[in-house]
Amino acid sequence: MGKNLICLLILLLASTIFLNAQEYVVKEGSASFKAKTPLISYEGISNDVKGTIDFKAGTLTFSVPVKFIKTGNEKRDEHMYELVEAEKYPNVVFKGKFVGGFNFKRNGTQSVQAKGDFSLAGTTRQINIPINLEVVSEGTIQLNTSWSLLITDYNLERPSFAFIKVKDKHFLRVDVLLKEK
Repeated sequence: MGKNLICLLILLLASTIFLNAQEYVVKEGSASFKAKTPLISYEGISNDVKGTIDFKAGTLTFSVPVKFIKTGNEKRDEHMYELVEAEKYPNVVFKGKFVGGFNFKRNGTQSVQAKGDFSLAGTTRQINIPINLEVVSEGTIQLNTSWSLLITDYNLERPSFAFIKVKDKHFLRVDVLLKEK
């Protein structure tokens, strides 16, 4: 009887480790930014988000090809691609680690933090971002995050239209559905 109990405990422990050892990849989603001027606001959005989360290692990586970000204004897109040197730096990338853990068994949305390197236009800065994760079904996780940054922190000059300058602070958002690999 003691051996059976030990085997059961080992199996339970192994299944818990297995649950936390899963790797997830982005299946669908979007990444966007919002920028403001004193007169208008505009948004750039991409539905081409690539990424993975490795819960065993506690790591996450996401990237968005710059030229897949669209603002709805072709001329503004061209200026944006030139500003961020899209030919030289084709992707916006975040590579980080979770600060704290994620519990697969807990229902509802869980808030976690990720700390890592955010690279934009050839400049990389370490940032912390808040992330909401939710198991929506077995093998499927929803990730939502939003944060702000100053584009001048990434050595980008604030664009201007006529005499109106875009504000330095931009708001970023990522909403993706991840599937178990």
